[in-house]
Amino acid sequence: MIVYKSTNQKNGKVYICVSGKNLNDTVSRRLSHARAKPRKMKLKDAYMGKSPFDKAIRKYGSYSFKFQILQNNVSEKEAYQYKEAYIKAYNAMDPDYGYNCTTGGNKSFKNAPHVKERCRVAQTGKTMPDSYVELMKARVGELHPRFGIKHSKQARENMRQGQLNSNYVQSEDCKKRKSETMKRRWQEPEVIAKMAKRELRDISGKNNPMYGVSRKGKNNPMYGKQAWNRGVPMTEEQKKKLQDGREKYHTNKRKESLEKYSQRTEKKCCACKEIKALDMFYKSSPSAKSLDGFVSRCKPCSRKYGKEKYYRLHSPNKFRNRYGELIDYGS
Repeated sequence: MIVYKSTNQKNGKVYICVSGKNLNDTVSRRLSHARAKPRKMKLKDAYMGKSPFDKAIRKYGSYSFKFQILQNNVSEKEAYQYKEAYIKAYNAMDPDYGYNCTTGGNKSFKNAPHVKERCRVAQTGKTMPDSYVELMKARVGELHPRFGIKHSKQARENMRQGQLNSNYVQSEDCKKRKSETMKRRWQEPEVIAKMAKRELRDISGKNNPMYGVSRKGKNNPMYGKQAWNRGVPMTEEQKKKLQDGREKYHTNKRKESLEKYSQRTEKKCCACKEIKALDMFYKSSPSAKSLDGFVSRCKPCSRKYGKEKYYRLHSPNKFRNRYGELIDYGS
């Protein structure tokens, strides 16, 4: 594996990461992932699946970043150890100096304080649906998945040590609310009746019905329950039904899009991200798959894109980037 560093040449921020491929393939995949269409989250300036480094690539452009290999041909364990060391050395978890959001470990790591704060803001105000609350209330007695199963002494000791070593401390208000909820719950007649009828089962060791039985094939309790290719192949009738459903869905979506775009008077340019009138866009060719009949770039951005293609074809050492700046790479 390799450990590489990416430096933003405009503000000096760095990003440390590891990869199992060479640097060229890694950079190409990273830039493609950053340019992929994002999905909005609750936060106004956040995108699902987009890290701060990806958002910086979208903001400053790929030409603003310089990639450099720090360690080459190292094992996976060594690579993540080097990553943690370099993140600490370059202070890459600080938003003022870098784009890393974690300490960089492979199996265990800690999030940066600003990441924890953003997660807290995103989760604040969310409530469980009433159907899920009713489902959890009904899981009492024999309906509970852990009914009749007791933890061993070693497991209970491990959980106790985990709570002692944890830095999470419940507030007094939280303890009071939990206590009042459980007292009210245990006073309900339905709960009292269910708990009175329960029978504890011992399924440890030879008492386990699966003791000494192979869990391969049909003896596996999850046989045929997860996906169509897990032991139970999909029939031709099921395949045809799925294909017909997909075709019907795409036909309806295309019809809705055509009705929507037929009344459009404005359009957003995919390059400059500005909303402009339709007369600011060139008409697309009949062979193009444009639903509204116009190209995706506005006229100024289309001219810039054409110049960039021209310089790239006719001047191998000089061409313009996406911002219209002339780049000279020398001979």
